[in-house]
Amino acid sequence: MAIVIAGLQLWQSGRMEKFERRQDERDERRHAEEVKTRAVSFISKHYADRGLIPLCVMAAMHDDLHYYSREMYREFCCMTLEVQNRVLEYCGLDLRVMEEKRLFERCIEAVTDVLSARFPGDESPFYDDGKYVLRSLECYGDEKIPVERIDYRPPYAVGPLAANFDGTSSYESFITDVLSESFRGEGPERPISVLECEYDFGRTSEIKACQFATVLAQYIAIYGGKDDDSDKDYGAPGPYAGETISTMEDLFLLAVFEMYTHLVLQEKEAKV
Repeated sequence: MAIVIAGLQLWQSGRMEKFERRQDERDERRHAEEVKTRAVSFISKHYADRGLIPLCVMAAMHDDLHYYSREMYREFCCMTLEVQNRVLEYCGLDLRVMEEKRLFERCIEAVTDVLSARFPGDESPFYDDGKYVLRSLECYGDEKIPVERIDYRPPYAVGPLAANFDGTSSYESFITDVLSESFRGEGPERPISVLECEYDFGRTSEIKACQFATVLAQYIAIYGGKDDDSDKDYGAPGPYAGETISTMEDLFLLAVFEMYTHLVLQEKEAKV
């Protein structure tokens, strides 16, 4: 009798194990479908601005509790890490949301290190832990970028190209021209001082000072990075699919994105 009871118990135990295994598999499939549905729903809802998805990553990694003015950023921050990274996977990006302690501080430190190495003794607008860059988000995040064009004739606006030149250029054009020359060793020895003077950094309104410091940080990271041969695709916010960088919040996240991908991530990958 005891043998029969033991046999029944083993049989019942085997049935329970199979049931629990099937239940676990169903739960896993249901969870996977839920993650897929949420990720696809997010991409579909924000498809017109899908090029800004890398900036959603920066928003979540910088401060997922911050009340961002753009709904897309807020919604992304509310999703689980698994759903966030599934969105990036479906978009074909190599970027991933991960814990980065002191992300903004690390970005500013990386940009400052580039300036110290390439232009020792030059000015730096990133003092006090990059306060003017950070204020682009914390003080002026929901405001439109104040200056879009400046009075500047680029060297290439000659000949046929000069026919339609109206005397103005994009805000960042002088910054990129000066930095590109200086990083090649052909520009002024103190390019940041030249730029601060041209953009009236020390005397302009605070929001314009924030714009200057934030754009400058963005392009120092681009020109000072060592990822020219990288095969990683982190995205290209702005020109990707017609989306616009229109607010100071967008500008801040774009600068953090460039600093993170060109400097911080590259340093981490170099150590691997």
